[in-house]
Amino acid sequence: LAVPPDNTLDMIRENVNSHLPDDIAILDIVRTTRSFNAKNAREKVRYQYMFPSFMLKEPESIQQLFQQQGLADNPQDRDFRDPLTQEEANTLISSLKDYRAHPENMNRLREVLSAYKGTHSFHNFTSGKTSDDASSARYIMSFEVLDPLVSADGMEWIPTQVVGQSFLLHQIRKMMSLAIDVARGSAELSTMTEALSPKPMRLSIAPAQGLFLDMSFFAQYNRRVNKELQLDWVTESPAHKRWKEFKSTMVVKHIMQEESRLGNFVKYLFMQEYVFDKEQYNKSQK
Repeated sequence: LAVPPDNTLDMIRENVNSHLPDDIAILDIVRTTRSFNAKNAREKVRYQYMFPSFMLKEPESIQQLFQQQGLADNPQDRDFRDPLTQEEANTLISSLKDYRAHPENMNRLREVLSAYKGTHSFHNFTSGKTSDDASSARYIMSFEVLDPLVSADGMEWIPTQVVGQSFLLHQIRKMMSLAIDVARGSAELSTMTEALSPKPMRLSIAPAQGLFLDMSFFAQYNRRVNKELQLDWVTESPAHKRWKEFKSTMVVKHIMQEESRLGNFVKYLFMQEYVFDKEQYNKSQK
């Protein structure tokens, strides 16, 4: 990027942003070494996955709701790529959006997510890998449940954050799918141990809607190469403030609005209850 001598990097950032749509923004510009690669230079990365609280509702209650709406009749005849009409999804959302997660749900979810911490083979949480494939191993530093958020339409959402060195394809979404099933009582906690063992286990994949890259960390790069111009958006600064505001007003808001518009999470619940073979959980323990 060639910067005119009379322009600061902030001026360049503001000028570029003036030509971009509201949901795309450059939040900071920092000088780096010529060979810098953001993906390779970071030593850890944080992703956020958020989902509606009704995902933790007991399976029996969810099944009863589907039955009341006449959705449990011949579920195998539905298009698994899009199993519910928009009208059906909207009716379900109206019935579920006022649900609030109970403390025991939240504590159970925290317990489940903490089981992922450490180094494990995540061959069951991706595709095309086996337990003896060294590239299946990943190190999870933390997996936390944040305070619930409530959208403008009154739906409660639960944000989670996972920090690791790197992740496999679909890994986080499959981790969340299994964790939610355990937290809501569709699977035993022991299923987590089995899923992380060498035994193969087929797992569902949670909706992509709730996942986004939250932060990359460059502490080692800063110490080794860039001591003066720090790549740091965690410490309080104007750039951190811009990041925080964009995340809240654009990213999180979009995820919440998309559920009202598309119903991806209620469709996922329908698939979990009537299409996914939960015997997969039990088979692995035999």
